[in-house]
Amino acid sequence: MVDPNPRVSGRGKKILEDHGIEVQTGVLESEARKLNEAYIKYITTGKPFVTLKAAMSLDGKIATSSGRSRWISSEDSRRMVHRLRDEVDAILVGIGTVIHDDPSLTTRLPDGSGHDAIRIILDSKARIPLNARILNLDSSERTIVAVTPQAPKDKVARLERLAEVLIVPEQDGRVDLQSLMDKLGQMEIMSVLLEGGAKVNASALKAGIVDKVMIFIAPKLIGGSGAPGPIGGTGIDDLSEAVPLKDISVERVGEDILITGTPF
Repeated sequence: MVDPNPRVSGRGKKILEDHGIEVQTGVLESEARKLNEAYIKYITTGKPFVTLKAAMSLDGKIATSSGRSRWISSEDSRRMVHRLRDEVDAILVGIGTVIHDDPSLTTRLPDGSGHDAIRIILDSKARIPLNARILNLDSSERTIVAVTPQAPKDKVARLERLAEVLIVPEQDGRVDLQSLMDKLGQMEIMSVLLEGGAKVNASALKAGIVDKVMIFIAPKLIGGSGAPGPIGGTGIDDLSEAVPLKDISVERVGEDILITGTPF
């Protein structure tokens, strides 16, 4: 494929042709685009490539009615998620995940290799506890807290001693995700792994920032009408409004099944 970067696109091809070398493009282009999907999105739009990742039971639950979610997916799936963390520039979660689970969001590969991604928290009102694990890590990468102008200034000042704070315009009282993507792109963050809960996943899909969906399905039945699914929010009224996926792939990961697709 031709490099989509408008500053260099076609230049290398022309140099080769000027020296008498025949050049063919389009050979296995769809495969090449898949390999370079994050770069292509970033270089053509200035925004990061966002992958929504979730794990659910066979009956579509991401936690029990009491909120317990460890562990729905298999050890093999969790290991794969850490490989994904090693490959992306940043991980994005909502404040609900931080308050409920107190995660570290570091990369933990079996052999101890890999790098930590930048950790980004959606926290419109700066509710994050200052003793949260994600703010007090021994990690080479930084933590970013995205707040809105409605966040208390005194809390933001204290938070800035522990993390980088981004003040982002609000949308319906929450962080405007499109504006956040613009800011992350300006920071040269090319790829983001969204590991949010049901509310954040719904907001991301509604905002149109999701480029790929990866759902791990575990062979477990949880039940409970109050147990949440991977996509929250108000939902849709008619099936014609559902978000369809294309370029579907299905693979076995340990006991689980991973379905990957692209929203369109």
